[in-house]
Amino acid sequence: MVMADFPGQKDGEQVYLVLRRHFSSMEKGLLVAALSLILLAWPVIIWPGLWTFIILVIGIVICSIEIFYTWLRWYYGVYIITDQRIRQQVQKGLFHKSTIDIYLNKVQNISYNISGLLGSIGGYGTIILRTVAGDMVMTSIGHCESVYSEISKLIQIANSDNTNNNSTNDNDGQKDK
Repeated sequence: MVMADFPGQKDGEQVYLVLRRHFSSMEKGLLVAALSLILLAWPVIIWPGLWTFIILVIGIVICSIEIFYTWLRWYYGVYIITDQRIRQQVQKGLFHKSTIDIYLNKVQNISYNISGLLGSIGGYGTIILRTVAGDMVMTSIGHCESVYSEISKLIQIANSDNTNNNSTNDNDGQKDK
C-alpha cells in the first residue's frame, strides 16, 4: 500500500498504487526533438557562419521546449488507484488538466493487452476498464500484468463489499416489515 494524499481524497480512502505511463511513452516527443536537432545541425556543418549558428541556437531552444513539454505531460499524467476508485489525471499542455474517476464497484470488465516487441521486452501494455458509462483506457502501463492483477483484486473486494452492503440493507428492510 502506498501512503499518499491527493486533492479530492475522501476520508478513509486508502491509496494502493500511483502509476505513471511507461517512460517509453515519451518516445515520439523525444524523437521529434532529436531529429530536429540533427536537421538543424547540418547547415552549421556545411555553411559555418553566424546566421546558421543563430538558427541552431533557436532550434535548440525550441527542441528544449518540446522535450520539457513531453516530460511535463508524462510526469503529471498519473493513475491513482485506491480502495474505492481509479483516478486518471492527464496533463494536456501547461494549463489544462483532465481528471476522470471510475469507482471500482462500477467496473463491469477489466482486460489488458501487451502488444509489439517493445511492449513485450519493456513489460508495458494497456489496461482497459469497462463500465456502463464508458471505458477507461490506461496506456503504456509498466508491469501491466501485475497491475492488472492488483486492480482485479481491488474490484473483487469492492464488489463483494457492495454485495454485502446490499444484502445487509435488504435484511434490514425485511425486519422493519
